[in-house]
Amino acid sequence: MFLKFDLKKINTSGLSYKDDGQILSSKIKDGNIINSNITFTKPYKIQVRASKMINGKRIQSKKTIVFDPNTTLLDAIKKASKIYEKLMDELSVETYTKQEFMAEMPYSKVYQLYLEYKVAQYEARDDKNEFDKAGIELFNNKWLKPLQNKPIGMIDEEDIQKIVNSIKRAGLSERTSRRVYQVVNPVFKYFNMKAAKFGVNIPSPALQRDLPPLNNERGLELTLEEIKEFFNELKNYPISPVREIYMFLMHGRRFGEVVTLEWSDINFEENTYTIRALNNKARVDMTYHLSSRLKEALEAIGIKESGYVFSKINNKNEPYSGGSIRNHWRNKPQDPSKVDKNVNYKPIVIHQIRNCIATYLKNGMGIGDDVAGAILGHKQNKTITSRYGKINYYSFGKVIDDMLDEIFEEHTSKPIDTEKLNQLKLLFPDKTEKELIEVLNILK
Repeated sequence: MFLKFDLKKINTSGLSYKDDGQILSSKIKDGNIINSNITFTKPYKIQVRASKMINGKRIQSKKTIVFDPNTTLLDAIKKASKIYEKLMDELSVETYTKQEFMAEMPYSKVYQLYLEYKVAQYEARDDKNEFDKAGIELFNNKWLKPLQNKPIGMIDEEDIQKIVNSIKRAGLSERTSRRVYQVVNPVFKYFNMKAAKFGVNIPSPALQRDLPPLNNERGLELTLEEIKEFFNELKNYPISPVREIYMFLMHGRRFGEVVTLEWSDINFEENTYTIRALNNKARVDMTYHLSSRLKEALEAIGIKESGYVFSKINNKNEPYSGGSIRNHWRNKPQDPSKVDKNVNYKPIVIHQIRNCIATYLKNGMGIGDDVAGAILGHKQNKTITSRYGKINYYSFGKVIDDMLDEIFEEHTSKPIDTEKLNQLKLLFPDKTEKELIEVLNILK
């Protein structure tokens, strides 16, 4: 049997006393304890009962607390009241959450909660990499609109396949179409994580396990002479800053690395620039030589102290977009009926500039795969590190300079006397290779 409380000026909502014979009848009236001045000789119990009506249904939670006989009834009531408030809060949150994370929940709602969760998760990481929220939102808004208003439990593999087909019909790559799976599947994984406590689980319709391995090779049919002709076309492109972006691409950088480059990443005194781990595939900071050609490109667009090097025209706080570059870089449509005879289509996709560089370095200059890979920003593996040591970025930069000198029929790269350089290294072991090369250039 439980006794309720009727104590003046004391809030006892949701509390009741487990009758154990310790309270005299003189302190009880109509089943309510009316006097708190009670002496206990053994432990006693107070039950806390939180109850709330939600959507016409009463939801409740109970908890029984045991108190030491030395604890006064008033102190026990104060502690129990705090627990009551906590249970009421938890009851509200749990009920709301249970209502939210059901199969009827719109995909768009789950997606937004997932983004908030991932941003917070990345903020707590030690490496300080940022979650690519902008990239995911861009893809979601462009391609995943058919899913937004559907209940998450009603989305099936056919919905996913329709989106994949629409991307392929647009002439985009297999890698782009697979991004549907890479964006949608984590949203389902997040939903199931949150809904598991309520016994809800929805199989993801966007699993990649049944897909064949992605062929990441990009075939290149251009000859060395065609590469030279094509690179000269890019070098002399009439529109800025596209021309300057092309110059960075011809130094081996990826488009995403170029447009996310900030002025603070460039060291003009050391003639270097750094592609931060956040913005490259190696996920480590990568430092490269700032060649004279790249310096000229930066001077052409106007050197600034901060912000993106290549920003949007209408919003300097955002990087130059892939959509904008596609206005200048158009590939021939697969559908012959869509070919415009007045358009100068590019013979390759923009990412294949890197293939051109690798092809020219290996077939035109005899550079090995490992060095070519390092020049293109691939993470150095044990093989290349053990063979060459941690190769100086200036040495890699000179290889690119030599290649572009040959392609453009220019002479910006000065030949280095290796014998003299080695002698200087012995005389000045505290100096860097770059500093010693600069000395050799001055003495010429």
